[in-house]
Amino acid sequence: MKQKLWESKFLLFLYVLGVVTASLGVFLMKSSTLGLGPWGVAAFELNALLNPILGFFTFGTASTLHTYTMILLIVIINKNLKSTFVFISVFLINGMVDVYDFVVFPQLVISNLSSAIISHGLGFIIYCLGSAFLILSTFPGMVLEELTFALMKVFKMKSYPLMRTMVAYFGFVLAFIYGLLSGTNASSITVLSFFLGVAFGPVIQAIVKMIRQSKFGTKLKPIKT
Repeated sequence: MKQKLWESKFLLFLYVLGVVTASLGVFLMKSSTLGLGPWGVAAFELNALLNPILGFFTFGTASTLHTYTMILLIVIINKNLKSTFVFISVFLINGMVDVYDFVVFPQLVISNLSSAIISHGLGFIIYCLGSAFLILSTFPGMVLEELTFALMKVFKMKSYPLMRTMVAYFGFVLAFIYGLLSGTNASSITVLSFFLGVAFGPVIQAIVKMIRQSKFGTKLKPIKT
């Protein structure tokens, strides 16, 4: 009984740590202004398409629309209410990004390229670390990670990095469609965007593997995909 209670507290600790670190990573990458990931680009292009038409459509609205659509897919595929916990994770992570932005680092200004590169690189590593913590906690956490695991079930795939990359690059497909319809021709897509689309999956998997092989990893249960 005590062992199960300890395991539950440890997994909850990993979840909270994942929320705090993943949101810090998002904040640092966003603050660098060097470029957006695939789904950030998709949200940017959808905003460019619909804002002139509706007049009140924002980047945040576009991002939320994509996020909730993915959560709906996750719930339909997994066929359980536990998957709706992702809503809470999204709320907590987005809220923490705002806390970093307006409370912790309200005066942060990245004024040169070298600082931007450091901010984006550090943010990338911290985001991947936070995503790994969320995966290991077994709580439904990052939307893209949960959708990746759900689609791995559907297509009976064993490779997390491959499916994670496919999910990421579908954001580019939508961005191209939105860009063609709006006339921007998806100009927000950069070389960095393509790199991020490929890099997230393998790096997150490597961190998960490294933690599992560590002293603390022996206490973790296998992840059910």
